[in-house]
Amino acid sequence: MSGRILRATLGENVPTMLNVTNTTNGKLLIKNAGNFDLWVGYDQYDVTLATGVNYFVIDAGVTLVFDQSNGVGFLAQDTGLWFASQGGAGEVQIWVANQV
Repeated sequence: MSGRILRATLGENVPTMLNVTNTTNGKLLIKNAGNFDLWVGYDQYDVTLATGVNYFVIDAGVTLVFDQSNGVGFLAQDTGLWFASQGGAGEVQIWVANQV
């Protein structure tokens, strides 16, 4: 396995795009390391309080693990994801682990 690890501090209600792309078999781990809800979406306008409609919430302290392969599918094969912390500044930790 190889891959990359990303850590980002997020301002409250400030959309931040992170490269979580993966085109080979592997896993994607996303951890909300902050104290507030983390909104995740495919567009920056989906993760802001004023315009957010299509977003997924990761509660504080929760880590999600996604299997990724041609048979299972990819969360973000060729595009990044947008993140925003709602309620206060936050932190996201991401590990993209893939086969070489």
